Amino acid sequence: MSDELFTNRQPKPRFDPTINYGHILTVVTFIFAGSAAYYGMKAELHNVDQRVAKIESTLQQLANVVVLTARQDERLNAIERRVDRLEQASTARHP
Repeated sequence: MSDELFTNRQPKPRFDPTINYGHILTVVTFIFAGSAAYYGMKAELHNVDQRVAKIESTLQQLANVVVLTARQDERLNAIERRVDRLEQASTARHP
């Protein structure tokens, strides 16, 4: 019975310390892929930075337009108040 246990048992896996061209090719491929990914991400981040800078510039221009519009609105309101006062003064003089 003890012979049956030894024959049915799988052998222990062994580490093979030899280096061949397949191992070297795998390592070089991983290094190349990692480098390509790094530089690709770096270029993409640079493009995103440029886009964000353009968006910030556009937002600043829009903020300036909003401020100018608010100023013009205040001026129009002031002119409207003056016209109303002139109309009231005109109707008060000519009963």
